[in-house]
Amino acid sequence: MKVGSLFSGYLGEPGADPGGGPLEEWATGDLGYLDPDGYLYLTGRKRHVFITSFGRNVAPEWVECELQAQPAIAQSAVFGEARPFNVAVIVPRPGCTPAAVERAVTAANAGLPDYARVRRYLLAAQSFSITNGMLTGTGRVRREQVGQQYRQAFEALYCEETS
Repeated sequence: MKVGSLFSGYLGEPGADPGGGPLEEWATGDLGYLDPDGYLYLTGRKRHVFITSFGRNVAPEWVECELQAQPAIAQSAVFGEARPFNVAVIVPRPGCTPAAVERAVTAANAGLPDYARVRRYLLAAQSFSITNGMLTGTGRVRREQVGQQYRQAFEALYCEETS
């Protein structure tokens, strides 16, 4: 497969010559593969950045840090890929009421631009941990697992908003 100048790399960085290999070798930030018929399939991103349906890039760790800076929130995971607004799964600190969490989300949102704000959220059924597969060994959120666990609940939040 011959690679044209379109895939020669980013400005100031050397170009990639994948030689028909997996797209992880191309410096695009996207993960994916070419099937035997030459069709391109994108399966994810290398960076933890999602793009909303309005084309805004959001780094979920930034929003999560703002949420977790609030005394009522112990853990959070933010999602919004290809969606009109962001949602979060929130683990409250022990003894915090749902009203305290609501105030915490409002306070965190006040310091964020509109495209990064969390419009709807869910309270987690349990804390994120290594044992339940929601955290890595270094304490980072496993977005894929959290997203799968709460996928139906997210869909309900988006449906509620549009009805």
